[in-house]
Amino acid sequence: MAALNESTEATHQGPAPSPTSTRGAYFALLVLFSMNMLNYVDRYVFYVVGEKVSQDLHFSDFRFGILSSSFMVVYTLVAPMMGHLGDRGNRTRLLAFGVGLWSLATVGTAFAGRVFGWSFHEMFFWRALLGVGEATYGVVAPTLLADLFSPRARGRVIGLFYLALPVGGALGYGLGGWVSHFAGWRAAFLVVGLPGLIAAGSALWIRDPGRGASEGQGLAHDEGQSGLSALRDWLNPSFVLNTLGLTAVTFATGAYAVWGASFYQRVHGMEVHHAGKSIGVLTLTAGLVGIGLGMWLPDLLRKLTPRAYLSWAGLCCSLSVPFALLGLLSRDTNTSLGLIFVAMVLLAAVLGPCNTVTANVVPARHRAAGFALSIFFLHAFGDILSPPLIGRLSEFFGDPARSDLAINRFLAEIGHGPILAATGVSTNLTVGMLSVVPMLSLGGILFLIGSRFLKQDQERAHLASLGVECEGLPLH
Repeated sequence: MAALNESTEATHQGPAPSPTSTRGAYFALLVLFSMNMLNYVDRYVFYVVGEKVSQDLHFSDFRFGILSSSFMVVYTLVAPMMGHLGDRGNRTRLLAFGVGLWSLATVGTAFAGRVFGWSFHEMFFWRALLGVGEATYGVVAPTLLADLFSPRARGRVIGLFYLALPVGGALGYGLGGWVSHFAGWRAAFLVVGLPGLIAAGSALWIRDPGRGASEGQGLAHDEGQSGLSALRDWLNPSFVLNTLGLTAVTFATGAYAVWGASFYQRVHGMEVHHAGKSIGVLTLTAGLVGIGLGMWLPDLLRKLTPRAYLSWAGLCCSLSVPFALLGLLSRDTNTSLGLIFVAMVLLAAVLGPCNTVTANVVPARHRAAGFALSIFFLHAFGDILSPPLIGRLSEFFGDPARSDLAINRFLAEIGHGPILAATGVSTNLTVGMLSVVPMLSLGGILFLIGSRFLKQDQERAHLASLGVECEGLPLH
């Protein structure tokens, strides 16, 4: 076993890249970062203009929640197919197709209700089409980065890649709120959708190094089983528990992304552009701080323990619970924003390490399928589920007929009683948002349990990437 560990440690360093390959790798990182940023710009614009869209097109909270999840539903269903193509097909062309499609879908959103007059169905179509494009990009981009950069640098590079989330989210909130305030919500989708077409063309300039290149060799095209059909060969405890923990985090972050602007407009009385600006600044700052911490501290902790990545995620997720709870219940707007900010920093800090774990515990030839399966679960039970659930809870507990329920009486006493939404329906969005608290508690537990298996599962995946038989290596 000692010799096996020494071999694994040595090969984890990866080949020394040439200057040309280094330039190509960082060009690819820049393009993929830009795509990821535009992805979140397009996504968050819809959330910040949600109150105006609902008022203009007469959507209830539940229907707006459905629309917010519609692209995630398609994203989740299409991801497995893209995982298969991403492990076997031309990855740069897939990227160009995906980014171009989601940009066209964003532009199309501006015309929902104007073509056939079917406001809800037209909006659903465009938001769903967005999911096809994002599924293509979301599966392929991380696998390219894993092949372009050695395992030693992979955690920091993937963390840098996910810095696009807060930058794009902040731009989406801020730009969407500003444009919609002065020119209407339809104009906001036109402004943010068109730049994606430029990014789509840039994908064709990325050099694909070949699958498994960062492990020291390019992998030949695998004529055998695809990643999903070979599921039993690489599914392991670290992958499962990491994916389930990320699902809990995605439930919470998806809930706040969709309903955060509406929460502060409705519960705290903020104007749309002020809410967009405030949440945009918080999203940007919390993401930069949190993902920055996640890029460096877990790598330092790895010198002390091989369980560092998932132990870090478990700690951050658990610590976010009291801040999220108190932030939602505070009646003072600045206090609420401050507490939510801390929770957002802690949750952002898990993104890089957890996505690096996914890359590290799945063999190179099956990474696209691994990310596809992870995407399926974390969205199907995360941010697909949370927006409509919160919308339904908001309407259920906002009903005056249920004012005698214990939770409604408690919230009314601390100033969180039912409030009329823009549609004229009595709602209680605070109750819906509180559903994130138990999910975060569960996520922390899952990450900590998963950390027990991390070292062994990484060794098995790395050896499998090199074509080394590892049946003799115990599972845990």
